[in-house]
Amino acid sequence: MARLQILELPSGVDDDRPPFVLVVDETSYPDAEVHLAAETWWRQFASDIGARGCIVTDDTFDIPANDLSAYREAVVDGENGSPDFTSPIAGRIEVRQPCPYCGDRQMIPRSQYAEHVVRLHPLEPGSNA
Repeated sequence: MARLQILELPSGVDDDRPPFVLVVDETSYPDAEVHLAAETWWRQFASDIGARGCIVTDDTFDIPANDLSAYREAVVDGENGSPDFTSPIAGRIEVRQPCPYCGDRQMIPRSQYAEHVVRLHPLEPGSNA
């Protein structure tokens, strides 16, 4: 089954967001014609989402920055596969939610959401001000 990954590139002076390359690896197509059609589709998709390029390969393309196995091992209890919330890494996870009142839909940490609404949007219905 194909994997979809992001390979971040170094930012340039005029970059609004980090440039990236879309990587589709471990692909499997029945023949060269189907592979070429799929590769063309992936390249167009990459262009549509703002990628600088696209790599489509049947080989495995490991990107060290995308390797989360050490993180998974640190927060999952090995016996039953459920999350281990006593892990020192588990405490670093921050759940955020979009603010419906901010024009750019800022992602606000859930623990600070009520304070954010009261402070910046005191006249909105969700505010307790």
